[in-house]
Amino acid sequence: MKIKDIKERLIKLPANVEFTLFMIQEELKSSRLGYGLDIAGLDHSVYRSDFSTLILEAIGLDTDSDEINDFYYKKLIHHAEKADQDREKIAKLAFRFYLDLEFEKRRRLNKSNQETGKSSQ
Repeated sequence: MKIKDIKERLIKLPANVEFTLFMIQEELKSSRLGYGLDIAGLDHSVYRSDFSTLILEAIGLDTDSDEINDFYYKKLIHHAEKADQDREKIAKLAFRFYLDLEFEKRRRLNKSNQETGKSSQ
């Protein structure tokens, strides 16, 4: 049996990560729907859900940073365009999006630590 054929998870994720992944999945579905409505020429902006603040705070990124918000929305569009009705695919896209945000958080933390280290010498 191949590992990719196993439907059950091999590890249990912490509840806060599970909740963040759930919010990301909902954000991807909402964005995909909005993308489809845009293509059809319909305005959906009034009805669009926005979980960006909750997701960014859950991950530990600054919600007031324009640079982080730009990064978030670029990644959201990138992943939402790939989404379809397959729940498993949406879950995988949500996990990739989560990892993108975690990597960005760690990149910023490392950059901040390097700048702090340089200024203290």
